[in-house]
Amino acid sequence: MSQDGHIITIEGIDAVGKHTQTLLLEAWLKKSGQKTVTLSFPDYSTQIGKEIRAFLSGKRDFPRQLQHMLFAANRWEKAPIINRQRSMGKTVIINRYSESNIVYGAANGLSIEWLMALEQGLPRSDAVVVLDAPALGLASRRRRMPDSYEKNLMLQERARELYRRLAQRFGWNIINATGDREVVHKSIVEVLEQRVNLGARTKRH
Repeated sequence: MSQDGHIITIEGIDAVGKHTQTLLLEAWLKKSGQKTVTLSFPDYSTQIGKEIRAFLSGKRDFPRQLQHMLFAANRWEKAPIINRQRSMGKTVIINRYSESNIVYGAANGLSIEWLMALEQGLPRSDAVVVLDAPALGLASRRRRMPDSYEKNLMLQERARELYRRLAQRFGWNIINATGDREVVHKSIVEVLEQRVNLGARTKRH
């Protein structure tokens, strides 16, 4: 019988380094012998993902409630994959997950309880790492043209404050992401070794 794996979520505002840290964590786990798979949301490859890209690029004008319903639906599309991979004993690293919808939805003025209801029943994260850095200094990190959420600096700052505040409520782990990426990676590994005992798991393989 296979042992259930973990779901590790990497969160934070846009351009804070989630993609980079997801790849570094994946490489560390694989080097340690841990079976690992990564996912990223929004997943623009699906039909729902295409609708998300449309409103983020300004081609659709959806109400904020519908925007966040689509963000949640995008994850529901992938829930069977997440459950299957975890049941196979793999560590599933997710770049932006349910926590992001709660934070950005609240930053858009929506009820946290309503947003949480959209995500209720999805596979839950075993550990949430929030990369924290001021939005103002992150523009130079972007690799492409910003979408409507990314270029809204006020939204990004509200989201950052909500990440910090809700981390206390939900037990998320705040990591200072202003330093060198290897230093940030080391901080993430230290947190995960304590929170989900990943270090002990990898040493058994």
